Amino acid sequence: MIFATVGTHQQPFPRMLDALRTLDDEIVLQYGHNPRPDGFARAEPFLPFETVLELIAEASNVITHAGVGSILCAREAGHVPIVVPRLAAKGEHVDDHQVELTRALEQRGEVVAWWGEGALAHELNRAGPRGAARPLEPTPLHAAVREALLG
Repeated sequence: MIFATVGTHQQPFPRMLDALRTLDDEIVLQYGHNPRPDGFARAEPFLPFETVLELIAEASNVITHAGVGSILCAREAGHVPIVVPRLAAKGEHVDDHQVELTRALEQRGEVVAWWGEGALAHELNRAGPRGAARPLEPTPLHAAVREALLG
């Protein structure tokens, strides 16, 4: 099972949903403010944080928007997440901060980026299964984000 999340940002993200539909895998999807999509094993607009953590832990792979919290949670669970940054030019976000974050994390080997070119299934092979990620090295920023998310 693949867990995919578009996050909670209010602008729709049909580009990611269309890409997910090309995969043959069972997908559990958090689709946010998009219209309810068809063709997924499970699709919910929003999920409790605890449920998101459970799904990430159960998933063979994680595909996510470039939200810091989503990426950190996936990495902490041993995933190299596939990250699809929201693009301002396509009306998916107000600016390109997700592009900047994705580029920086991709250069460090922390994520596999999908920029909308080529098959998303190819990126699943590059990311590998859960457990493929090297453990996160705790940093003050990581600790602060974890504290903010988990309380």
